[in-house]
Amino acid sequence: MTDVELKQPDTAALKSVNDEQTLKTIDSVAPLHNPASVPGDAAAAGGVDITFTDLTYTVPLPDKKELQILKNLNGQFKSGKLTALMGPSGSGKTTLLDVLAGRKNVGKIDGEIRYGGHVGTQMVFKKLTSYVEQFDTLVPDLTVRQFLMYTASLKLPASTTGQEKEEIVDSVIQKLSLDVCKDTVIGNELQRGISGGQAKRTNIAMALLTKPQIVLLDEPTTGLDSHMANEVVIIMRALAAEGTTVIATIHSPTAFAFNLFDELYLLSSGEQIFDGPLSNQAKPMLDHFKSLGFSPSPTDSVVEWMVELISGRKLKTPETVDAKDHKAALADEEKEGDGFNFAQGWQESDTCKTKTALIREAHEQLKGTPAAFNPHEGVVANSMCHGVGVLFKYRSLTHYQNPEFIGPRFGDKFLFSLLILSLYWGTGNKTNIQDMQSTASMLYFVVAILAYGAAGFIPSISLDRPLFYRERNDGLYTTATYFLAKFMEEAIVCVFTSLIFTVIVWWSVDFQGSFGVFIFTYYLVSMTGIVLAYFIAAIVPTMEAASALLPTYVTFCMFFGGLFIVFDKIPPGWQWFSWLTFIRYPWTAMMLNQFDHPKFTSQKVFDGRDILDFYGMDSGFTNNLWLNVLVLAGFMVFFSLCSLMGLAFIRHDSR
Repeated sequence: MTDVELKQPDTAALKSVNDEQTLKTIDSVAPLHNPASVPGDAAAAGGVDITFTDLTYTVPLPDKKELQILKNLNGQFKSGKLTALMGPSGSGKTTLLDVLAGRKNVGKIDGEIRYGGHVGTQMVFKKLTSYVEQFDTLVPDLTVRQFLMYTASLKLPASTTGQEKEEIVDSVIQKLSLDVCKDTVIGNELQRGISGGQAKRTNIAMALLTKPQIVLLDEPTTGLDSHMANEVVIIMRALAAEGTTVIATIHSPTAFAFNLFDELYLLSSGEQIFDGPLSNQAKPMLDHFKSLGFSPSPTDSVVEWMVELISGRKLKTPETVDAKDHKAALADEEKEGDGFNFAQGWQESDTCKTKTALIREAHEQLKGTPAAFNPHEGVVANSMCHGVGVLFKYRSLTHYQNPEFIGPRFGDKFLFSLLILSLYWGTGNKTNIQDMQSTASMLYFVVAILAYGAAGFIPSISLDRPLFYRERNDGLYTTATYFLAKFMEEAIVCVFTSLIFTVIVWWSVDFQGSFGVFIFTYYLVSMTGIVLAYFIAAIVPTMEAASALLPTYVTFCMFFGGLFIVFDKIPPGWQWFSWLTFIRYPWTAMMLNQFDHPKFTSQKVFDGRDILDFYGMDSGFTNNLWLNVLVLAGFMVFFSLCSLMGLAFIRHDSR
């Protein structure tokens, strides 16, 4: 590939900008990174060309049918160029961007795509590309700088020193004019934070930390006012000026933003309807549509006219055109009303035939002499331990300082322990049958509140899902790393919540047996409930449905846990389910710890063995305390593996 000269945004296009802050942004953005720091000849240009031929994307439909979303597309997105992917809603813009980024997880892709002549693989995507999603999925509890440090720590090789990471982050912050908000919490709908424009720039900054050679942006200006949207496009233009390949889907840009793009790729219903430069005030595009019989009036904004034209809206009326244009206007309306086939118009044009021939020639040339870089060189997969450490440092430690995270986890344990204290004071030391039965019921209640309380952990997965999907797609960590970090985060908190509850309850009720067995069993039940919540949240698409399903399952289990119907009295057809009820085992272990004790086994009339016998815990498998604890631990491992598999293989964001 040849070198691409670094350039600033077109000064002619910027003359209409009087905003001092916007001009400051233009000056500060380039150069964002040093192309020479990227290995290989492709680094000289700072980007690589993307070429694709006969690209088709189909998705399956019911009854073994298929729907073709993209239809025989050809294109070349050049390094050093800012390309706009445009078209009406549903035209396939985001689909094409996802296909180029290797982010489609359903459907079938036909045709051929090359990145600097190389076939697209996950290694190529990770080495060359950064993808900026339409919605800003950031970490709301972190400041802008903390978030970028967090992302850099996961994206960059573990061998990168802390000082080097700080220098990279500070450089990106400065270039994207984020200095003013770098120490501001990002926030969300419930927590005030940075503005929408700052969030979008933070999203872009995150993508630039690894100096990508290809930057793909999905609707980067959506939801922003015109001023902020212009700033975002200015940043994109400056990136392209360095030689980076920049491709963005964009719906309705301002006239100023539209003038900053170098190339335009138009789609309608998955078909190509124009591909060419936007030089000379979009003259190539206007000439093409003029050849089809469509022209804007002198007072029309070119970009607005084009968007409305390809969207099928009527643009001209007799009142808005001169008499000499009246006939042409009516002809335009008739074409639009009949649903003019712009795709056919493009395919039959000489411009399309020439362009397609050039694309195929460039595609074959790049295949024969691909860019001189090794797709595997410099791509480092950080270890699981490194990923867990980063997630713990930036996510877990931040959660531990958040009252909204810590409060509910400690508050309910403290309140329930006080409730038990007030109702069961000293009953654990009494040997009459009424108090022994009350103690047995209370132990069942202890297990039950942990199982029901697990529903409070469902949002931890459900609300975090968009961020998890985005970070996993970006290659920041694996599913196993994410799950282990989540598990450790709760496991540490659970140590202290278990201590608070068990210490208060043990000494106030005056239980017998081993305190160590009691707290260890309680801890295992807590963690089993948490991973059960993770599992249900992973497989159910919405938080509301998951929050309803978990209590339903727990209630079902409680009927067979041994209190409402003793094990020996459960109907034969349901006996099998009682063995699969995780509530059974911690309750049995706590009962054995309490009543298989000299305090109760030495009674002459009604002793501990009698109450164990009543509940079916007097012999065989159920009479072994540690075997019950071991089975409970097995349930925790089982639900953990189910959670991991659910997170890894069940997707609720089909794209």
